Amino acid sequence: MAEQTKLWYLQNFNLFKKMPEKMMSELEDKTGMKASGKREIIYFPDEPNETIYFLKKGKVKLSRITEDGKSTVLQIIGPGEIFGETSLLGADRHSNIAEVMEDAVICTINKDHFQDMMMKNPALNLSITKFIGWRMRKISAQAEDLVFKDARQRICSFIVRYVKEYGKKMLDGWVVRPSLSQQEIADLTAVSRQTASQILNDLKEEGLIDFTRRYIRIKDPDKLS
Repeated sequence: MAEQTKLWYLQNFNLFKKMPEKMMSELEDKTGMKASGKREIIYFPDEPNETIYFLKKGKVKLSRITEDGKSTVLQIIGPGEIFGETSLLGADRHSNIAEVMEDAVICTINKDHFQDMMMKNPALNLSITKFIGWRMRKISAQAEDLVFKDARQRICSFIVRYVKEYGKKMLDGWVVRPSLSQQEIADLTAVSRQTASQILNDLKEEGLIDFTRRYIRIKDPDKLS
């Protein structure tokens, strides 16, 4: 890809909005970028955790492989987010698998180079610290849902968060494209696929949501909450 294209992507990444021009040039020199197709694996569990990933376009899912070989979806990463940030917290190896959900554009940088840039730029350091804090709060909210909410409430809460984070507000409600599969929603809310299917169909019949393989739409998030 053209260098100016890479720089354009980096300049439009929220985390780098306040970086001076000289440091943006340094970041460009040390950053790689590639287009990744759907179902492409970015990394596997136990691989060395030496890279920070900036997702500019598309979606990536982080999953964990259980002892019986099943895959459980942990998080959905959307445009403007980073992943692989656990390397900044001292994790030497990946504990999950990162897979592209829809065609993506991903920028990458070695963790040591990125840590050096964070030390030189307090604004970048603060942005990354805030982002990691936001990620931890998000994980905590998901954990609270599992403990304190029943299956329907968990699915409703998840759909509202997912659509508001990755969708757009339209005249007829909030819409996100593409939709998640019923199995992915089940994994993210710790219910069986059959339970997820039944609850989603009930919500659709009640007029609270509409969904196909291409999109999910919430007509009124307050009613779903």
